[in-house]
Amino acid sequence: MCYFTACNMITAHTMPKLIPLFLALLFVGVLAHVALADSHDAQFSDIKSDEHVVFFPTTAWFNAFKQQWHVPVHGWIYEPEDSTVRKALFASALENKFDLSADAATDANFTERLNLLIADNERGKQIVISVAGRQFVLAPSSANGHFEGLLIIPEPDVDKHIDGDRIVYAAVTGPEESRSFAGEVQFVKPVGLSVISDIDDTVKISNVTNRKSLLDHTFLLDFRAVPGMAELYGQWSAQGVSFHFVSSSPWQLYAPLREFLDASGFPFAAFNLKVVRFRDETLFDLFKKGTETKPAIIEGILQTYPERKFVLVGDSGEQDPEVYAALMHKYPGQVLKAYIRNVTDETAGNERFSTVFDGICTESWLLFDDPRSLVLPD
Repeated sequence: MCYFTACNMITAHTMPKLIPLFLALLFVGVLAHVALADSHDAQFSDIKSDEHVVFFPTTAWFNAFKQQWHVPVHGWIYEPEDSTVRKALFASALENKFDLSADAATDANFTERLNLLIADNERGKQIVISVAGRQFVLAPSSANGHFEGLLIIPEPDVDKHIDGDRIVYAAVTGPEESRSFAGEVQFVKPVGLSVISDIDDTVKISNVTNRKSLLDHTFLLDFRAVPGMAELYGQWSAQGVSFHFVSSSPWQLYAPLREFLDASGFPFAAFNLKVVRFRDETLFDLFKKGTETKPAIIEGILQTYPERKFVLVGDSGEQDPEVYAALMHKYPGQVLKAYIRNVTDETAGNERFSTVFDGICTESWLLFDDPRSLVLPD
């Protein structure tokens, strides 16, 4: 999703690029209306006892002209599913199509992830959240159970409640609700350095070039971190870098992915995953080419923070080199580096990379094997 930035950042040079963003914002304003709740008329989230809410981590941006923070909220409300019939059907499809089957060692992973994938999305649910001392009523959830909102919060209110560079917020629930549903947003300054990173085969071993192995790592096996990447990102985070994960993994697997990334020591990051329905044949379209999904998402992030500089980190297994090189051509002053993890045993001088990065300074991109060879741009 694309967002606009502070009015005083707009110049004659940037206006042509920002016009689509203003139109997008107007469109979002219609679809994701947010109302400030009346404190004298208590409102509660529409969450039944058999439903669950998850909030996805986001990053906010600052409007210096109005001294306001723009805070995107994104979540999913669903009814957890535990169907032996659906599990059997799904397992049969994996076995027949890809010769994959769960065993005693992988059944727990398969059950957890499958239950998320086949969960019942809840449409038309209105969530009320409390953030920075205020309450906001979000637009009703859509058919896929997702709900979004763009909150406008004055800088003084943020300053009163921020812890470091983040604020934790929560759904407002009724007195009979014992559960709590919390989310987190990072407040990213207009100027600085950010990393946009892929997940599969960049920070998590997935073997994307082998469909059977990829599905095995997605549905059955324990998630495993790429050696050295958590340490690298942790070091960069300590230097003030903010992170965005842009991945083809489905939103339904956010919770186990986040748990894995936290346990592996990766720093906080905003998430941009793929919307996929698991009730029809689009199930096996899960891993569409990155050239079809990633460019628009990454451009939205770049345009949200036009004064920040970016490093793009991906792998050679799919289309990250092609996507990143195109963005470097389009945003040469903003995208400073592209780092590509070599999972295909290629060389930087082969035809693919020579063609993809033609016209881009050789110091601006690197095909790497060891994360310790990566450094932040000056």
